[in-house]
Amino acid sequence: MNIAWGITGAGALLRESVETLLSLSARGHRITAFVSRAGEKVLEAYGLKKKLEEALRGPYPVGVVYESLEPPGYPTTGRLYLGVYSLVVVAPATLNTASKILHGVADALVPNLAIHAVKARIPVYILPVDLYEVKSYIPVVIDRSKCAQCTTCSAARACPTGALAEHAYYKVVVDASRCTRCHECLKACPHGAIEFDVEVVVKPVSYYAELLRRLELIPCVKIIESPSKLVGIIEEAEAGPCNG
Repeated sequence: MNIAWGITGAGALLRESVETLLSLSARGHRITAFVSRAGEKVLEAYGLKKKLEEALRGPYPVGVVYESLEPPGYPTTGRLYLGVYSLVVVAPATLNTASKILHGVADALVPNLAIHAVKARIPVYILPVDLYEVKSYIPVVIDRSKCAQCTTCSAARACPTGALAEHAYYKVVVDASRCTRCHECLKACPHGAIEFDVEVVVKPVSYYAELLRRLELIPCVKIIESPSKLVGIIEEAEAGPCNG
């Protein structure tokens, strides 16, 4: 099956979504990843961008489409009207992306993908991260309780990408989008103040949860609660238009 898979800038359920995507690709499904601008940065921060690109190398339509490289109007989504894809997935979907899909706002790559899929009567499965309580991970943080605010920051000076930088007030700040997870900072910091993959719990807000549930009022759209659910859905899905 040919699948168009939208990836947005959500950190919650990102790893699980990418792992599911890679599992389905290994099973022989041909997948195009449509990655938003924020999604590209978050994939980099979590060390998943290169892994995704390496896995999605193959004959058309296998590959990665980055919003940052798309011309205005996102012409690649026109493939939906040519019958290239049997299924569209948006996982993970930020509140921003889900809200745009709900209200028909197609001014970004992934909402554009989903809205065109609805118009083309292609089934769309969306995993909105703000609908359920989920565990997430912050890629890299500075534990200020351990940071001794040295005169010069050895961790920042050891960072080869500038992801850690010395700061006049905070002494050191972190830009996760520039981090390549080389862990040189861990070796250099004498106080153990740098931490990777710090677990947090993201809880839903009832107002937004109620809004997100309205996604299923859109013809052809279904909500999924976890990336793992997709495997069974996709393996059992029948190719062809939805009843919308």
